[in-house]
Amino acid sequence: MGEILKKRLKMSKFESPQQEAILGLIVAASHVRSIIEKLTAQTGISPEQYNILRILKGIHPNGHSCGEIGNRMLDRSPDITRRIDALLKQGLVERSRSEEDRRVVVTRITAKGLQLLEKLNPVFNISELSRVKSLTAKDCEDLARICDKLIEEDV
Repeated sequence: MGEILKKRLKMSKFESPQQEAILGLIVAASHVRSIIEKLTAQTGISPEQYNILRILKGIHPNGHSCGEIGNRMLDRSPDITRRIDALLKQGLVERSRSEEDRRVVVTRITAKGLQLLEKLNPVFNISELSRVKSLTAKDCEDLARICDKLIEEDV
């Protein structure tokens, strides 16, 4: 087990199965993130901005407050406002005051943002399939279950 990981990290052995699993997860996540960064960079947005657009597409035509977007992010970072500002400048999102509470600013995806996601969807689907093609459905279920165990305390 872990021969590719040992080679990648230039290690002869792991201290424990737990260390091997966590290091494998970190390296795999970094690898997948790198692929996503290359795909999103082609369109002038970051992976985090892509995530924001996907979140807003899920509630379209409604929107979310900055705080709610932050709660739903895959990679929670403190600079959601700055990322939304950049999307706003590109015309991919719009902001307005909430009808119920004028103190709350709601961000919505624009038609241009939806078009960008439509353009990216086929690219991501092909990329996702190529990365998991060697995994069986059972492997994917096991991986998802294990990831759930690792993050259950954060939910």
